[in-house]
Formats: sequence, C-alpha cells, structure tokens
Amino acid sequence: MQLKTYIAPGRAARPSARATTVEPGRVNHHSQLVVRRAGRAADDLQGQNIYVLRCNGCGHEYGEAGIRVWQRKCPVCDGGKPGLPVPAEEPSLFDSL
Repeated sequence: MQLKTYIAPGRAARPSARATTVEPGRVNHHSQLVVRRAGRAADDLQGQNIYVLRCNGCGHEYGEAGIRVWQRKCPVCDGGKPGLPVPAEEPSLFDSL
C-alpha cells in the first residue's frame, strides 16, 4: 500500500503567492507609485530588492526595500522617513531604436 500526500481542497487550486505590491504601476494606500525595480539589493534587509517609488502628490522619487513598499509615505510632502538612494537607471539595448 502506498501513501499519498494529502492536499487540502482549498490549497490545491490556488496559484502560488506573488508580491503584487511591488509590480510597476501599483499605487499604495499613501499614493506612492511603484516606478521600477532599482536593480540592487537593500543593504539593511537581506533578500530584499530596492524599488523606485514616486509620490503622486509632489512627484518626488526615492527608493525603498520591497517589503516596505506597501506602507511608505513620501519623505517630502507626507512626513515619511527618508528614502534609500536610487542608482541611475541603466540604459537598455532597446533605447536607441
């Protein structure tokens, strides 16, 4: 007799979890827009990438670790903590087309 692994009915049909809060174009509840992934890891949080956020109120851009994107407030007009430094966007091969 061979035993089978039990899969709970509700879990079998669910897709794997995705971090939707860091997708470009998403806006958190403090009106901070996710612009892009900055392309480097956060120094203070292991396993977290830095994302570029833009305030919809004043247009200020700053960086933040992915795990904190959902709760960020603008450091200029909303009293949030200072953002992380953002490296310049690397040029793409398709920019010259």
